[in-house]
Amino acid sequence: MLAALERIRCVKCTYEDCDMSFDTEKIMRRHKEHSDEHDYCKRCDEDFDSFEDYAMHKIVRPDTHGKACRVCGDEFKSESGLKRHIELTHKVDQKLTCIGCQKSFYRACLFIEHLEFGHCDVIEAEQFHGHIIHKHLITELLKGGEAYYRFMQKTSKYEAAVDYEEEGGVVLGDDPMNDDEAIDQVEKFKAIAPDTPPDTPLCPAFMGPYPPLPTQSTNASYKTAYEVASTLGSLSLNGNADSDSETVVECPIGSPVGSTTAAELPAGSMHSVSSRNRSTHNGSTSQDSSVPSTSREAKVWGSRSGKSMSSVLFPNAKSTPSVFSVSAHDEAMDKQHGINIMRTRFWDPMSSDWNPEKFYDSVVNKYSCPFVCEQIFESAGDLDHHIRGEHRITRMKCPACLRYFKNATALMAHCESRGARCQINKAEDFNIFIDRISGGFLGVKEKVRPDHLNTRKVMLTNAETGHMEVYSPTVACYLQYTVTKPPDWKDPVRPGAQIGGFPNKSEW
Repeated sequence: MLAALERIRCVKCTYEDCDMSFDTEKIMRRHKEHSDEHDYCKRCDEDFDSFEDYAMHKIVRPDTHGKACRVCGDEFKSESGLKRHIELTHKVDQKLTCIGCQKSFYRACLFIEHLEFGHCDVIEAEQFHGHIIHKHLITELLKGGEAYYRFMQKTSKYEAAVDYEEEGGVVLGDDPMNDDEAIDQVEKFKAIAPDTPPDTPLCPAFMGPYPPLPTQSTNASYKTAYEVASTLGSLSLNGNADSDSETVVECPIGSPVGSTTAAELPAGSMHSVSSRNRSTHNGSTSQDSSVPSTSREAKVWGSRSGKSMSSVLFPNAKSTPSVFSVSAHDEAMDKQHGINIMRTRFWDPMSSDWNPEKFYDSVVNKYSCPFVCEQIFESAGDLDHHIRGEHRITRMKCPACLRYFKNATALMAHCESRGARCQINKAEDFNIFIDRISGGFLGVKEKVRPDHLNTRKVMLTNAETGHMEVYSPTVACYLQYTVTKPPDWKDPVRPGAQIGGFPNKSEW
């Protein structure tokens, strides 16, 4: 019995790596359309080597494929529908690294959950809640109106009582020299007459042409011009070293000090020379000179005893700090302008910045609450108990849809969802809102998706006008979250090991 012959199929698959054959071309196209190994466009009847090429083909052919997603290839009729599909379906993973334990997270809500529920080994949960409370308080104070003015009234009595002056003293009024009448009163008094008459001859120390220097006047009495010349040897008298008519003082050799007068000076001891034939100091002073002989020439300004010239000329001037200190600058600003409400935890009884005396009113002998409330207390302990109990954040509210959430993690997940009912993530001040609900640990910025950066433009024919026009495919954006440090951040101190007893829990 002869074997049955199989019918030869005449239509082979157009992909080179596919060996399948079909009876008709219609069946072959259906095979390419439903096969996961082939990237085939049914409408244009084109084959593509990769899915990226197929998706790009659908993107640059809006007349045939409408608004196509370059990630999955789905087609949409409107650009808004395409963007919403990308935002909800194809989310970009975040790269958020905790500044405490260095763990990484790919969602902002997971990072907030890590801090809020005490999963971080460095940043405690109460510290995170304190940063959120601080943000809400600063927001209330900086809204404008009477909130900040009332806060300054509460601290004004303490700032007025603190004296930062180290030397003390009082101001006796204006300078009397600025008053013309006071100057006229001073001019009525005559100057005190000197003890020495004006016609008395000068001291022998000043008989020479130049007065003695300070160091030389204390060591010896110069009676002749020769002694001055011996000390100022080789020094220019006109201050111009390059001048052709420079005058230089020369000390003769072998002339004893004290035995030669100004009239007995030998000719040529003081003369003018040219710039190329200057006379120099031929040697040191004689053995009988009262001026001590040193290897270094005497300075014109005199001896400074190892001090700098600026310290001698300006003895009362303050020294310039060598290294800028941030802590010293902040302390000086606090003394001049008061406490920095952005950087200090002035309201937190558990912080080192806490000082209840700043809110003490000596008139009524009571303490005022640093928050936006008008309650007063008899003691600092009652104020601490009030702050820890009454000013805790128990729930948070979305300003767009007005929904309440039990914690910051739930509100952050709500903001990341980018749902159709709430448009909080599209608000202009969304970054400020994220900074407040995260306690300053998160910032946000809108950026273009990485897979949409290199979008090429193509030339397409406009069906209405018939002209070639440039077509730009749809570019989608996403919200990139970044980890930041709060303004009131302080490096946490690791607590020591506790042996026995119950663990200490925070009041927050």
